[in-house]
Amino acid sequence: MANTVIHNIQTVSGYIEEIEKLINDKKQNYYFRGQDDAFSNTLPSVFRSRKLLDNEDNMFNDFLMTDPQLFEKCRTNFERMALMEHYHLPTRLLDVSSNPLIALFFAVKGGQGNGEVYIYKDQPNRDKLAKMLDERGWHELIAEYDFKSGLTNHNYFKKNAFSNEMQLESSLARQSMADKSAFFQTIKNFYQLDDNYISQQHRLWSNDYLNYFDDNTSNYFAEFKHDLHTLPFLRLFEEAKRDIPSFENKLNPLELIVPKIVTVKRMSRRMENQQGLFLFVPFIGDEYDQSVNINYSEVEHQAQSAIDILSLYNSEKPNEKEKYIIPAQYKRPILDELSKLGIDYSFIYPEDHAKKAEMIKEKYLGL
Repeated sequence: MANTVIHNIQTVSGYIEEIEKLINDKKQNYYFRGQDDAFSNTLPSVFRSRKLLDNEDNMFNDFLMTDPQLFEKCRTNFERMALMEHYHLPTRLLDVSSNPLIALFFAVKGGQGNGEVYIYKDQPNRDKLAKMLDERGWHELIAEYDFKSGLTNHNYFKKNAFSNEMQLESSLARQSMADKSAFFQTIKNFYQLDDNYISQQHRLWSNDYLNYFDDNTSNYFAEFKHDLHTLPFLRLFEEAKRDIPSFENKLNPLELIVPKIVTVKRMSRRMENQQGLFLFVPFIGDEYDQSVNINYSEVEHQAQSAIDILSLYNSEKPNEKEKYIIPAQYKRPILDELSKLGIDYSFIYPEDHAKKAEMIKEKYLGL
């Protein structure tokens, strides 16, 4: 993990003061994630086991078959994935909140060790993005993201659940291992081709993207255009069209490798109260390539590197990630403080009536 700048928190008021000092850039949006124990990474649950990651499609489809009525109100595969995360199925989503006090609650609600709060934003850390691309061997590809970052009408890193891009990527989670393997072989070939394109032609795929699919005279990326008509891509596009009939058989590979903050329709009081959003961790690609002998720890490293692109780093120590630590002995007092502010289990989990009954019992046992 990256080095961190640690802020030790002992009270709610101290936490709020630290937040106000830290977040002084009004041009960016910030998102918070609380963990009630110290972990070696901030990976989502599907990355905690190779078996889980290898069976991401099976878990997704099994849950749909097990309780189809649960998903009746979902309009996209991303909404289905978000609901699965809500019910603790391992997914590639990280729960985050726009409310720092909600994250603080999750950091102190349980666990034996220190609690932690991390901060994310919806604009990339350019150095971390460039480092991730360099590690994959695509040294020129950062130019594509530099170009797009200056355009107000496009953001690779902030999406909504109904966007074509999130429908495509969440649909990809439902594809078989064999299809993912073929898909990412093509995508990785594209990245290398684009890297060479930038270096040799001094041009960007981003400049030509909107016209590329209709231009029959373009030969440089001809193999990529051909591969879009192969079965793995066609099956993916058909899956996307189940929810979005107007979805076109095209994609921008530059979207696929970066993490995204995704806004979603709040489908329950719980999601509403938690002011929840998701950080979507991208597919790495190498984990599905049978021609690549990759240790699973490297898959975890690459996934964490992708997440770190949206992590908040210290402005004076750009290699150190901001993190709030709540020492274990202060967790219970802070939980009590939050309860006085109306942030307690009954607010966070409004549909959990058994927990409400437990809280009432504990209230009077404590007299």
